[in-house]
Amino acid sequence: MANTRLLDASESTEWNRFVASAQNASPYHRFEWLQAVETVYGHKAYPLVVEEGGTVLAVLPLILMKTPLAGKASLVSLPFCDLGGILGDEHHRPLLHAKAIELSTELGALLLEIRQRERGGLGLDFDRLSAELEGQKVSMLLELEPGSEQQLAAFKPKLRSQIKKAIKNGCTTAVGNSPQLVEDFYYVFSRNMHSLGSPVHSKQLFHAICKAYGDNALVSVIYFEGKVAAGGIVLKNGNCAAIPWASSLAEYNRLAPNMLLYWKLISHCANDGIGVFDFGRSSFGEGTFRFKKQWGAQPYCLTWENWLGQCGSLPASQSRARAMVENAWRRLPLSVVNILGPLIRKHIRL
Repeated sequence: MANTRLLDASESTEWNRFVASAQNASPYHRFEWLQAVETVYGHKAYPLVVEEGGTVLAVLPLILMKTPLAGKASLVSLPFCDLGGILGDEHHRPLLHAKAIELSTELGALLLEIRQRERGGLGLDFDRLSAELEGQKVSMLLELEPGSEQQLAAFKPKLRSQIKKAIKNGCTTAVGNSPQLVEDFYYVFSRNMHSLGSPVHSKQLFHAICKAYGDNALVSVIYFEGKVAAGGIVLKNGNCAAIPWASSLAEYNRLAPNMLLYWKLISHCANDGIGVFDFGRSSFGEGTFRFKKQWGAQPYCLTWENWLGQCGSLPASQSRARAMVENAWRRLPLSVVNILGPLIRKHIRL
């Protein structure tokens, strides 16, 4: 008979074995994501499983995020990324849903949030649905060709020209998974977050994730005349790769380093036998959506389900106050926001 329980960290191999072959699994479902977030930010992980006879049949990764001073808590699957949610067949999903709601009540969480992607894509007909979907959050997925040469040939001539432009302009690339590449990536990423007025993640989170994922993590950095121009991180699981973070410095945009950055990561994944490249979350029809669409990515609707505890309602949007905070944040020195940012960012679910 199947039972639902919390998995111990010592059983992470069984968890990852299931996730590696599960339908609709993302790299964020791997146990390493839970471990890195818990280690760096102190948010406790709750890995729920349905098992029978010692065999894992379904999983739901959860992380409890507590807000300091206010004493509020949210149970999220998963924070700091687009996706989490239940992996497993329809028969076992209700068991994990019920257990998650029970767990959130036990932990005193005011919100249970489960982030999932709809299984069916919008297909080639999504242009017809643009008015209906405008502004809706979607995942952009690209089905990869079996090898970088075939993948490059599958792109439109304009896209291939943009990739070659960066090379002609003198941009060079380093790809791997080393602490120095993570440092170079963070150099770009932290500056971009500052310019956006957003608190940046701790550098240690990226180091912890890349170390934990090992061969399932890939860092690419683009240089121009020896200086860092762009950087990105890809995480892999089974047949899927996702790019949760990518940044380029505005002063180098004329050189098209971002195009070379994405191409190097996509080409490595294609040569590594990866079948699906997840460009991440975008608002349908907006700038990042159009950027990802030009690579051939197709949109899949995201569904973030919320169960409310004692709070009874989701917090109201504070867009005006947020804009004021962002403007003030941009005026602070980079050295200051890189210290303060992680202290704030660790409590923001997105």
